[in-house]
Amino acid sequence: MNVVGATDISFSYQIGESEWNMGAKYQLKAVVFDVIEECRELKKALSEEGILVIVPFFGLQVESTLLEMLRETELTLGDCLMVTNNDQHARVATRLGLVTVGCVEGHFEIPKVDTLLEAPGEVSVCYLNQVYCHAKGFPAFITETERCIIRELAEEDMDELYEILTDREVAKYLPVKEGDREEEMEKLISYVSCVYSFYGYGYWGVFSRATGELIGRAGFKEGSYPLEAGYVIKRAEWGKGLATEVLSALVQYAEQELDCTEVFVKIDEENKASARVAQKCGVTMLPACQEQEENL
Repeated sequence: MNVVGATDISFSYQIGESEWNMGAKYQLKAVVFDVIEECRELKKALSEEGILVIVPFFGLQVESTLLEMLRETELTLGDCLMVTNNDQHARVATRLGLVTVGCVEGHFEIPKVDTLLEAPGEVSVCYLNQVYCHAKGFPAFITETERCIIRELAEEDMDELYEILTDREVAKYLPVKEGDREEEMEKLISYVSCVYSFYGYGYWGVFSRATGELIGRAGFKEGSYPLEAGYVIKRAEWGKGLATEVLSALVQYAEQELDCTEVFVKIDEENKASARVAQKCGVTMLPACQEQEENL
């Protein structure tokens, strides 16, 4: 497992019965390939990220082969994801609790799998890790900058996020209105539990690589195309160039992972600092619509 960060500090949360390590870039530890397509580039990318690539020969003993293979690697079923175009193998994998990606090739009779793909060789390591994390209930790594890690938010982050978003100076140019704390917290929790897995993107958390502290929120408004980017940085971190760093990473992520080369931001005409950030990143600016208020 690769560790991302400027220090050796590790941050862990207990989510359900599993421990999720914030210090790890990818929670996924191994991918089992059971497909006709060779997926050479994807296998190479997985290996470069320290994720084990397993290409087994199942024969007739699918379950025993899977279990023996894992014993040899000292991994558990919960550490792995399986990519398969064999419906019978998919059924065995899901019955064993393995996160399973089905490939719609040939006569694949779609069993209950975690997601379906048409061309497994065209997806990224980041995408497979997101499928794995969503199945496990973990917040997935999105991207990183020199000083920040951008990942999906978890329920454990909501108190810090609420404090950032309700800071008067931070919220000055945001199209939000502060409501009842308990009600707003419920909305934030509902957002992270639904939006990421449905759209594949949304507004994510921005964390300090050095301390693990939540220092902002950034991402894309769900359902928008071209993609509407948004970013908020904690007031104590202003003036350090972090917003520029984060927006640049979002633009690159949009192109590489979401196949979108058009990104824009809505900025209040009085928000000169945010306008400078957009200009530096070469992002199209549109005027903010102040009358369209919404809750956090």
